[in-house]
Amino acid sequence: MNIDKYEEAALVAQKISFAFEDAFHDKEQRKLFYMYFNRYLLRVDPDGELAPYDALILLWRKYPDEFTHMEKEMTEKGLLDD
Repeated sequence: MNIDKYEEAALVAQKISFAFEDAFHDKEQRKLFYMYFNRYLLRVDPDGELAPYDALILLWRKYPDEFTHMEKEMTEKGLLDD
């Protein structure tokens, strides 16, 4: 595993996790985060037992293209900063 790619994925996962925490008080944004989490993270964490950060890292390890696509979609919806 390339450590640079792992560090990049970890930073993206952290960015998503922090954005989720920051937006949690906003009902509409929280709803969008849950929509993306259900769409992408349930594939790697079907019981929803992992923290979002851990599930995101697992998604990156198993399905890196989906991880990248999820980040792109969330950025386009304004949930993440560029």
